[in-house]
Amino acid sequence: MSHDVVITGIGVVSSIGVTREEFWQGCLAGRSGAVALSSDWASQTDLSCQIAAVVNGFDPQAAGIEARQVRFLDRVTVFALAAAGEALSDAGFAVMPNPRARGQMLVDGVEPERLATVVGSGVGGLTSLEVSHAIWRETRNKTAVKRYSLPMLIPNAPAAQVAIRFGARGECKALSTACAAGTMALGDAWRLIRSGEADVAVAGGAEGVAQDHDAYALMGFERLKTLSRRNHEPHRASRPFDRERDGFVLGEGAAMLIVERADHAASRGVRPYARLAGYASNCDAHSMMQLDESGRSLVALMEKALASAGIAREEVDLFSAHGTSTVLNDRTEARALRLLFGKKADGMAVTALKSMTGHAIAASGPMEAAAACLGLRHGVMTPTINYEFPDPECVLSVVAHEPRRQAFQVCLKPSYGFGGHNACLVLTQPDGAEPS
Repeated sequence: MSHDVVITGIGVVSSIGVTREEFWQGCLAGRSGAVALSSDWASQTDLSCQIAAVVNGFDPQAAGIEARQVRFLDRVTVFALAAAGEALSDAGFAVMPNPRARGQMLVDGVEPERLATVVGSGVGGLTSLEVSHAIWRETRNKTAVKRYSLPMLIPNAPAAQVAIRFGARGECKALSTACAAGTMALGDAWRLIRSGEADVAVAGGAEGVAQDHDAYALMGFERLKTLSRRNHEPHRASRPFDRERDGFVLGEGAAMLIVERADHAASRGVRPYARLAGYASNCDAHSMMQLDESGRSLVALMEKALASAGIAREEVDLFSAHGTSTVLNDRTEARALRLLFGKKADGMAVTALKSMTGHAIAASGPMEAAAACLGLRHGVMTPTINYEFPDPECVLSVVAHEPRRQAFQVCLKPSYGFGGHNACLVLTQPDGAEPS
């Protein structure tokens, strides 16, 4: 038996807004989250990139996470917990403190054994690893290292901590497939719900290294020559498909979506944001860093996703691009789009959220899916900012500068990660719904 799957709740912590509503207003305003970094490690080393799209103004306690808990959690996990709590409440679930376990919650409206958790993180608790390892190397004293360093840094911590906090006793899974991990998490949730193994899943992605204490992640990406060096204009640095792009801006944050069986949502009287109609994943099996420039793998991926949804390519209204703002990735993605859609690509709307949020690695795909879901609800296509000089090798109908007030029915949302990991979602208007 195959169940229809819908998105009923959204939670976001991002560089353009630390709640769902702030994030959406940031999208509508075309706000850039990129800023100059104040860290000595960025400004007083030989790093050429000194900018990132960082989360500012975020208060864990406002998100219901006690200060004592924050001490034992990596930044990536705190972001994931905040976004998950917001998403559950947004989906209409009553989330209450568990009187028998401090810091844990009860979710009314779904059986704990039928509530799953799937969270992706490409980098995980890197900051905790750096700090604990540096202390151990410098002091050679185990008592100087935080007792809980290991469970803070392991890549399954965000998924496990979300499940623990919200009493989710269904399947709990962590994915670490680089920049595709968050989108794959949503896809795995789709599979769980569709197969009947769960009624509800908290799914998405999280990252927390755009302002880690010694800029180690920034250094790593710079060594790969993937980052923008437009330090004098951070807000103009991320420019997908633009001729003057010179790399991506490292981002961070989390986006969690509530993926739910359609009839379960209907029984609760909840109006979905979107129908998660289809999903597919594959692998380039080509390079650890670079996409297969032919675009064939990406075409096969998107064809498979559309087939799983039973949707013809002619029905797609919006393409939510991976759009990293790197020369090769953008050109390969544009090539794949033209191979798949042919002449239809001339008029099909394309948007790239990373122009605003930077590249938040595993959190990017779920942020982009969140923007698409909100766009389906409100009849708005979010803009690609900084698109000023079209690259002749990326000729697309980009929604540029400002949001487009236009209802759409079908959005295709792919993500691609280091190692050739590719994933693609198909999001549509929920049955019987009209934009409001």
